[in-house]
Amino acid sequence: MIFGLDLSAFRVLREARQMNQTKLGDLAGISQGKVSAIEKGKANPKVATLNALCAALDAELILVPRRIGGDVRGMVDRHLNRPVAPASPVMSVRDELFIPDGDD
Repeated sequence: MIFGLDLSAFRVLREARQMNQTKLGDLAGISQGKVSAIEKGKANPKVATLNALCAALDAELILVPRRIGGDVRGMVDRHLNRPVAPASPVMSVRDELFIPDGDD
């Protein structure tokens, strides 16, 4: 896992496209074993490799603010026709400690 990045999303997109790891690897120019390691979070891929995987999956690698991450995941899940889990607000430690919310 890179800086908290959940690389299992590549598996979700690959499976949604009904593609196996070998085919994805061929399209991205990497081995099936490397695809597997990335999907399991056991590899530290370069940005170029992540971009190649995204291109092969017709996807984009983007940064999303943590506060809207749940909403974005829900949107992607709906697009992929996956069950959508209810979004819950994500609180950072800073917000929990320094923003009064009545529970403090």
